[in-house]
Amino acid sequence: MVSALTLEARPGAVIRVMARSGSVTVTGEDRSDVAVTGARHAKVADDGSIEVKAKSGSVSVQCPEGSDVIIGANSGRVELRGRLGDARVTVGSGSVVVDHVERLDARTGSGSFDIGECAGECRLKTGSGGIDVTRAGESDLATGSGSVNLTLVDSAKVKAGSGKVEVGLAGAGDLDVKAMSGSVTVSVPRGAHPAARLKTLSGDVRCDCAAGHEGEIKVKTLSGNIRVVER
Repeated sequence: MVSALTLEARPGAVIRVMARSGSVTVTGEDRSDVAVTGARHAKVADDGSIEVKAKSGSVSVQCPEGSDVIIGANSGRVELRGRLGDARVTVGSGSVVVDHVERLDARTGSGSFDIGECAGECRLKTGSGGIDVTRAGESDLATGSGSVNLTLVDSAKVKAGSGKVEVGLAGAGDLDVKAMSGSVTVSVPRGAHPAARLKTLSGDVRCDCAAGHEGEIKVKTLSGNIRVVER
């Protein structure tokens, strides 16, 4: 095992981390090199990327701010700290926590997502687990079971098997929510006039906004109340 190692990184080098089990933490910092702790193997690849491999336990990577990262793990918690660029994360089972990335594509078989800010496209999929996003651009989210909470997004597609869904639209963006069971609440800026298409087979529907053409809100659920409110 490599207890601690510092590698010289080319500008724009991609950080690639593969782990079997345990936690993976990648932190974007004001630095030019890459520091690796707890890995079995770490090197600069022929294409200039940084390759890190770990079997089990905790592995930590400190890299330049804005670095693109690719992480694959069989199981365990993945944390992306600081400010990073484009990120791709695949975890068999385990939660994913993110401070700030430019774009994100993350998948887990079972586990939750806790995303601080994704400046651009945000794609998240979990078989079972909650999704919590504070701020994101265009989003595509899916969970088999678990709640979805999007504090503020530009636009979104959401598929949820069971659990409540709460979405805050930043402006006149489009929203498409399909849920099996659970309440759906959508908040829009005060004075917004979206086109709303709301349907539930078992539950109540209420829209506090005047109809218009400032974005389209589509919500369909088999059972659960639907609310569109101003904030």
